[in-house]
Order: sequence, then C-alpha cells, then structure tokens
Amino acid sequence: MKKIIIPILIVAGAGAITAAMIMNRPSPVVNAPEERVTLVEVQTANARDMLFSVSSQGTVEPRTQTTLAAEVSGRVMSVSEKFVVGGFFREGDLLLSLDSADYEVSVQQARANLLTAQAQLTQEQAQADQAARQWDSSGRARADAPPLALRTPFLAEANARVLFAEADLARANRQLERTKIRAPYDGLIREKMVDIGQYVGTGTQLARTFAVDFAEVRLPLTDRDIAFLNLPRPGAPQNIANASSSNAWGADARANGTSGTPVTLTTTIGGKALQWDARIVRTDGVIDSTTRVYYAVAQVRDPYSLRETNDGKPALSIGSFVNATLQGITAHGVFTLPHSAVRNSDQVMVMDNEQRLRMRTVNVLRTDTNSVYVDGGLSDGDRVIVSPVPVPIEGMRVSTAEGFEMSTESTL
Repeated sequence: MKKIIIPILIVAGAGAITAAMIMNRPSPVVNAPEERVTLVEVQTANARDMLFSVSSQGTVEPRTQTTLAAEVSGRVMSVSEKFVVGGFFREGDLLLSLDSADYEVSVQQARANLLTAQAQLTQEQAQADQAARQWDSSGRARADAPPLALRTPFLAEANARVLFAEADLARANRQLERTKIRAPYDGLIREKMVDIGQYVGTGTQLARTFAVDFAEVRLPLTDRDIAFLNLPRPGAPQNIANASSSNAWGADARANGTSGTPVTLTTTIGGKALQWDARIVRTDGVIDSTTRVYYAVAQVRDPYSLRETNDGKPALSIGSFVNATLQGITAHGVFTLPHSAVRNSDQVMVMDNEQRLRMRTVNVLRTDTNSVYVDGGLSDGDRVIVSPVPVPIEGMRVSTAEGFEMSTESTL
C-alpha cells in the first residue's frame, strides 16, 4: 500500500508545481501591427471653364447641282473648250450650240406673219373708221349703231391676229435662243454626255454640273453630341441669337451670335494636312433609321478658291472625305481627369488631409479618348488618386512617394 501512495503523491506534487508555474508565468508583450501604407499618385483637382468640341466626318458635296438638258432638238454644232469634265465656267458662258437653221426660218416666218397681221389690222382699222363716218353722216347716234355696222368684230379679230403673231414670234425667238446652251451659274462640269456632231432631242441630257460658290458636308451627330452644340432647329436656318438656353438645339446661344456654329474641316492632300473653315447652316429634320444619328450641314464658301480674296487657299474638291471639328458650348466648373482616376463609371478616390483614402461619387459630364470631364462631386484642391489601387478600402492609409519618404525620415 505504501508503495502505491508514494508515487501518487509525487505525481500530484509535480502537477501542482507545474500548474502553479503556468498560472504565475508573465504575460507575453503584444506589439500592435504596423499599419500598411499604399503608395499612390495624385492630381490636384482644379475647376475651370471648358470649351467643348465635337468630332464628326463626311463627304464634300456641292450645294447646287444641275443636269443640263436640251430644250430643243438638233445636231450639236460646236462645243466650248470649257465643256469638258472638270472644266470651270462662268455664269452665261456659251457651253455648246445646236443647229439653229430651222429655228431661224421659224423666226422669219413668225416675223412675216406678224407683218401680215399688222397690215390687216391697219386695213381693218381704216375700214372701221370709214364705217363710223358713214354712220355719223346719217345723223344717227353712234351709240345706236350695231357692231357689224361699225365693223367692231372684224377690228377685234385683226387685233387678235396681231397678238397671236407677236406671241408666235416671241416663241420662235425663244426656241432659237435655246439652241445656245449657256451656263446657269459659276460652276464646273461633273459629267459630259454629248459631243460635237451628235443629234439630241428635246429633253436629252447634255451634262451634269455643279455650282462652285458653296460646298456642303452632311455631318452625322449622336444625341450625346447635340447636347454640346449650338444647332438650329430642324428645317430652319442657323440663327441662334434668340435660341433658348434650355433647348438642346440652341443651348448657350450667345456663344456664337448669329453666324452659325464654327466648323473646322481637315483632310490630307498630297501628304499634307489641310484645313478649311465652315459653318453649320441647317440640320436635317429626320433621324437615320439605321444608325440613329442626326445630320447637320456644314457649308464652305468658295471651295475651289476661285476668288482673289482666298490668298492661295487650297481647293476642297467635291467628293473629298473630311474630318470635322465642331465648336461646342462652354461649360463652367469642369474638372479634367485621366481615365485611370475613374472607377465604376462615376467614382473617384481622393486622399484627405489625414492621408486616408475616401471614395467620391462624381457627375461625369463627358468623356473622350484622352480625359474624363467632371462637373460635380469634387472641389478645388482635392487630391484625386490617379494611380490604380488593387483593393481600395474606405479609410485605408495612402501616401504619395514624396509623403512616404518624409514619413520614413521622421520615424528614423
């Protein structure tokens, strides 16, 4: 029995000593983990007025184009040296002549008919005067004379013959004049359809021409683009002096007065980038059912530089494809940010005065290939984080590289 109790007491004593040592051991020193700092790049927000522009493109077309057609028939007797594809002409220039022999004969015949009618009128007038004198010599009142006694119907018929002959002569002269095909305006030959010796009938197409006083470019615009432009109402000419600022077609109307929205057209010719000034003159009243875009028409004055006041400005050929930059409205209090600063389309991260990350919801006014334009949710002087933060957490510690170095030196 004694041999059993002694080991038990030894084990119990050792356990008690061990328990006492465990209960009385000193607590370990717990050091708080050092807060992690994320290095970021920031951009100071600075609001300013922003003049927006809208980009588009289109093909240059003439404002006025015509298909010349023969109004009389005949053989082409001569053509002008300007009557070639690409030939320039002035208003009233003779482009081609048709055989006029038959029409000259018609004029002579009409003139002869007129002389005959005038002679008959003179004769009938003399007979009417003689009839009136004979009636007066009878002592009766002329008012009681019947029309036939005074030859009134015959005199009226003679007058009618003269009027008919005059009209026939005028018609013959017009037909003769129409054998000379003249230019209706200052322009250029786009397509030539007949040449010397060819017989043409009435209505035969002779050439396609267009005027060179103005050229036009139809520019497609999205609904978003229209919000940033001063445009006339569909179907009305550009006149934005009285436009309402609440109207998407005439917002900020005072920016450009009444001269139309300025447009710069650019293209490359012969390896050189060239540009021309244009103005929006009207908008189409329909929306393209396929692309769902609007169209505004930009007009260029004197595209072929034919006036002396152009000082060597290059020609803008019809059919050229051009890029267009339309001057838009001016927005106030706009912040310009890089795309890297915006998350989830409307959120930015800022670094506060305590170097903590704060999320802000902003109003994105517009974006382009280079920048995002914000007009709400930021204040002047805010430090916007423009570098990527893998896992942004509200209130997390952030610092710029410069601030991190200063903090490290102060710790040392």
